[in-house]
Amino acid sequence: MKKNMGSRLGLYPTPVVLVGVYDSSGKPNVLTLAWVGVACSEPPCIQISVRKERWSHDAIEAKAAFSVNVPSSKYVAEVDYAGIASGRDADKFQVSGLTAVKGEVLDVPLVKEFPVSMECKLVHTARLGSHDLYVGEIVACWMEESVAGQGAKVNAKEFSPLIYMPGGEYYGLGEFLGNGFNAGKKFLKK
Repeated sequence: MKKNMGSRLGLYPTPVVLVGVYDSSGKPNVLTLAWVGVACSEPPCIQISVRKERWSHDAIEAKAAFSVNVPSSKYVAEVDYAGIASGRDADKFQVSGLTAVKGEVLDVPLVKEFPVSMECKLVHTARLGSHDLYVGEIVACWMEESVAGQGAKVNAKEFSPLIYMPGGEYYGLGEFLGNGFNAGKKFLKK
């Protein structure tokens, strides 16, 4: 039996990423976000949602660009810190020990230690309420060789991505359960 929980978020789990920007003084900053997802395949686009009061909000709009950096589960403390501290008050890279690397295509900082980093050009903004939704076209996707598989596949075991349960819990990825576009074939008519 299901219980109506009212008007609330019901998408579990969510990815967790660090979004990178340079602030107005040129200092690299990262912002932890779990409101993130694929927006489009062609051209490849990703969406992020940022509260207007966040330090990075204005920087995203000023630069019309941002990076999306996907952490492995061993960086849970660094990811959490980047979400509870403000770039107004702290140099999150210096405090966390993470390394900012300038993007090669856009003027955005990437997180060197994370296995995947994407440089995104802002292509659309939607004002939604508590958050502004930004859609960024991915112009470069940097991936460590250890996690890059054949074609579009990623070696999930090597990657060990970090996931977030809205409400405040981080988890690692579970066991392999099946292949996409294959596991459901048993229901196709023969």
